[in-house]
Amino acid sequence: MSRNVNIICFLVFTFCATLIGAIYYGNEQIEELKVQLENLTRDYNGLNNETQMMEQRKRVYITAFNELDKLRVGVGENVDFYSEAQQAIRRGGARVLSNSPNPIKDGRISMKMSFIGDYYSIIRAFAELRGLPNVVRVVTVSLASTNPDTSVISEMTAEVLLEALSYR
Repeated sequence: MSRNVNIICFLVFTFCATLIGAIYYGNEQIEELKVQLENLTRDYNGLNNETQMMEQRKRVYITAFNELDKLRVGVGENVDFYSEAQQAIRRGGARVLSNSPNPIKDGRISMKMSFIGDYYSIIRAFAELRGLPNVVRVVTVSLASTNPDTSVISEMTAEVLLEALSYR
């Protein structure tokens, strides 16, 4: 019997030692996981605060952008579209002969303009109009040679109706 008792005692001792080892290892793992949880909670709270601050900045930015958008480019009372268009024509190399503003219609301002120059300066003038900060549209254009003799390179007269969208 003593042999059976020894085996049983050995098994009980082994079971207890294994149980104590498992409990110790489990406690170590739990402590390690607690430290990780604390670190992750601290990181989460920090990131959550940063996210809230970024969302607040985003709202402020969107509000400011919407306010600026109301005042931004286009044509309004603060921008002299007529002067800008004339300067663009001159930068292209053409000479402005005349211009006359039209009354505002459907939120758009427009003007009739005539200018003179060689073919390339007329093309560059149109390119300069396209580069204006305002949204400019050429509604009508009429080109005519200043010299009826087609064998000679001469200047051209351009008559255009320009229109700009008005942002208010």
